[in-house]
Amino acid sequence: MFHHIGGKPIREIIYQQAQIEEIIIVEPYLPCLEIVEKCCGPQNRNHVFFFGGGAKVKDMRGGTSSKAELLSELRSTQQKNKYLNDEDKSLHDRLTRLEDWIKEIINMKEFFAAQQSHNLHMTSPVSTE
Repeated sequence: MFHHIGGKPIREIIYQQAQIEEIIIVEPYLPCLEIVEKCCGPQNRNHVFFFGGGAKVKDMRGGTSSKAELLSELRSTQQKNKYLNDEDKSLHDRLTRLEDWIKEIINMKEFFAAQQSHNLHMTSPVSTE
């Protein structure tokens, strides 16, 4: 009894799938096409292994948006980008001001600590032994 899938006997397909799974385990970094080409030889646009019939240009294009829709989307994206850039600049300015205030507070703290230390030395009683 012969069982066929796309003109290939089922055993051959199972064998090729096992080869592919083994290569994926051994070399997981390889792109899918290279893995298939290692098992089944070079592939072309007319027929891609396991994908029956191959990819056509219309399959690769994606959505069929009109020029007006694309321009509208571009303008919207540019507005969002401008808003985010302005927000980023505003937050950066606030951060810079906060850092400057922290530096001033640290300087004042050091000044007061030095002044207090100086006052303690001036007011401490001198022993006359």
